[in-house]
Amino acid sequence: MKRIAAVVVATLALALGRADAVEVIRNDKLSIDLFGRGQMIGVGEVVPDPVRDNLRVYLFLKQARLGFRGNFEDVKFETQLAFGGENANGANTDLGLLDFVADVPIKPLGDGTILKMGQFRVPYSREGLTDRGAMSWGERSIMSMAAYQGRDYGLALLKRRGRLVGTAGVFAAGGRDVPQRYLPETLGVPQLTVRVGYDDGVDEDPYHVKGTDLELARTAKAVYLNALYMKDTKIGHSTVLNVRTIDKNLLVDSNWNPFIAAGPGLANGTPATLQRGDLWFVGGDAALRHPLGTGKAVETEAEVNWSGYSNRFGSLHIGSARAQAAYRFDPYQLGVRYAALLLDRGTNYRTGGRQYSPAVGSVIHEITPSLTWHVRKHNVKVVADAPVYLNMPVFHEPAVGSYVFAQQPGQVTLLATPGTTVKRTTVVQARMMFQFQF
Repeated sequence: MKRIAAVVVATLALALGRADAVEVIRNDKLSIDLFGRGQMIGVGEVVPDPVRDNLRVYLFLKQARLGFRGNFEDVKFETQLAFGGENANGANTDLGLLDFVADVPIKPLGDGTILKMGQFRVPYSREGLTDRGAMSWGERSIMSMAAYQGRDYGLALLKRRGRLVGTAGVFAAGGRDVPQRYLPETLGVPQLTVRVGYDDGVDEDPYHVKGTDLELARTAKAVYLNALYMKDTKIGHSTVLNVRTIDKNLLVDSNWNPFIAAGPGLANGTPATLQRGDLWFVGGDAALRHPLGTGKAVETEAEVNWSGYSNRFGSLHIGSARAQAAYRFDPYQLGVRYAALLLDRGTNYRTGGRQYSPAVGSVIHEITPSLTWHVRKHNVKVVADAPVYLNMPVFHEPAVGSYVFAQQPGQVTLLATPGTTVKRTTVVQARMMFQFQF
């Protein structure tokens, strides 16, 4: 009965749009709040296509999430589950667990020191860490294709001292929801991630980032530096990075990194194993928010990232950047975002499976204006944006049609099929997303 009552209360709160979470339990030792989110998104786009229609229309359930957060004495915890289309995973599992994390205070190291344990966001990239429920665009930018780290399981130390904030974590690097597989290993270095900076009130902490602050009362600013390093581990016939099935950026995706799935060919019939390599990311991001009066504010963000991978078969580098600005006049927000993605000429971007395309190496651009209507703050809102992609690769499969790189990057494998081609062109989209959350 208590569970049914909690669901009823949550539904009422959702309908009223007056709460960020629903209280389930609260006493001297334990507090638990229930939260959830649903998003529907419609997308229309114009894509040059010699086989199918140039005009396309899609409708998806973008997010369907449910979670709990709370405290047991001085230990904070959070669990978040994903359902619907966003949870389409690879061969590993269909669990749908996003977050399962406990924050334990480490008092001997001073106030404001927290040990995070479990599965949670990897602390790299402001856009990658931004909560989807507090964004003013329908999707992350094309920059995230190169810089997004997703969620993983591990340990992290979080320290705040005044306006200085830092976190350092060690992660398995296989992505979230990895099942238990006890395979032979050649150990490397696990994924080490550091995010440090100055923050005078932009973010709750490096792991809870909002793209806009609807309660902004004063000027707030933050500047962070990010770094990530890993030496891959051989596991069975493959490596940790190569068996990752979800939240793969381009640098750890074997469709785009021709070296990550490379290994020595053995002539004696012994199964070959892949060659492990070194992976690194460095970057920085900043945010500035300034109120202009009651219900009015200007918010800006900027970010840049550079990354690399290398083993004895070769090396690869990918660069990306983003800048955005928004003006809020309640209940609306107008914004514009620019993003750029630079692929290395060594990416696995081939024509006929043999030659690298001469188009690789030139910058892909994104310009996206947006309009957000906060019907009831983030609880109920509508986001409309219109991305314009310049110099965007489009893969053309004979007798089937065209695929846009930003939406279907895995279709690059089609280039090994005779007759398939790739062209750089302009792609225009219009998106509208409806969100409700509690």
